[in-house]
Amino acid sequence: MADLQPVTHHPPPATLASYNLSMLNWRRLARVFFRYLLPAVIIIVVGYKFYDILSKPELRNATYACRLGWLFPAALLYLITHTLWATFWVLLLRHQGFHSTYPTGWRAYFVSQYGKYIPGKVWVILIRMVMLGASRKDKTIVGVTATYETLTSMAAGAILGAILLPLLDMNLQSIEGFGALNYVLIVVALVPLSLGLMHRTVVRIARRKMGPDAEKIPNLNLLLLIRGLVQAAAGYFLLGLSLWMTVQAIRPDTVAFAWNDLLRMTAIASIAYVAGFLAFFLPGGVGAREYVIVVLLTLELEPELTRPIAEKLAVIISLVLRVVWTTAEAILILMLLLYRYIPGVKRPSLIPPAKELAE
Repeated sequence: MADLQPVTHHPPPATLASYNLSMLNWRRLARVFFRYLLPAVIIIVVGYKFYDILSKPELRNATYACRLGWLFPAALLYLITHTLWATFWVLLLRHQGFHSTYPTGWRAYFVSQYGKYIPGKVWVILIRMVMLGASRKDKTIVGVTATYETLTSMAAGAILGAILLPLLDMNLQSIEGFGALNYVLIVVALVPLSLGLMHRTVVRIARRKMGPDAEKIPNLNLLLLIRGLVQAAAGYFLLGLSLWMTVQAIRPDTVAFAWNDLLRMTAIASIAYVAGFLAFFLPGGVGAREYVIVVLLTLELEPELTRPIAEKLAVIISLVLRVVWTTAEAILILMLLLYRYIPGVKRPSLIPPAKELAE
């Protein structure tokens, strides 16, 4: 009697091909949805909301100013903020054994900011890897430190937002979803701390990709993380001051500076920046950042102005702030690309000096 063999049913090749094709189609549809359709819908909705605010009949006689003298220092503060964040990234590179000069790191950092206008935020990291990564190890270090720097900056903004926002003299309960806002900020604040604890696992995976002969990548220390959070927090206070200056440039009459104003503006700038980052599918956080600024800034201006006028000023201020920050960033990037005398990354020479060869 012949041995009975187990019968295995293999799907016909046509079925496998159709399955793979359907999976590929779903991935393409998801990519198109998150990269193009969803960002376009959100930008259109926010744009229509802003248009509806600006076109109200009662605002026809409302006035606003345009004091350019306030906008130039506002732009400079924005650049100083990102220079602080870029400096922390260079410190991370050096700590991981990648010896970059500060000018070279700053240039790679600012040029990579163009990548944030491509949905997904991944291009920021890829541009830095291309500009500085000469070897597989270099690319790994640049990618890991760029990710960690970005998350640390966002965590500092979330921490400041969670601390400062409840202390503000605003009717925050009128904001829909405010109860969940603090929980979102706390989760974002914990991300870099969690990554710090997971760093050894990340390094182990990176070394496995680089091969068994790869050099060891140092672990991140707690003091460096704290320094990064402090530098990022200092940058958010500068962004708050930049927002305050932009408000002075647009509102009908200026007001004297007060420290409470700086705290409120820092809270608004921090939360708006984190919101723009969380909306990763939006190019540069366009729409999400402006919407948060309008909602919070309206509450800030409302005690002195009627709500329609406060909303109008908030919309104009958010749009002017985007133009000022983006223009300042574009001018600096152009200067860095044209400036050819910035020293490159210092790497040890593979060829020994002639004196050593003679000996």
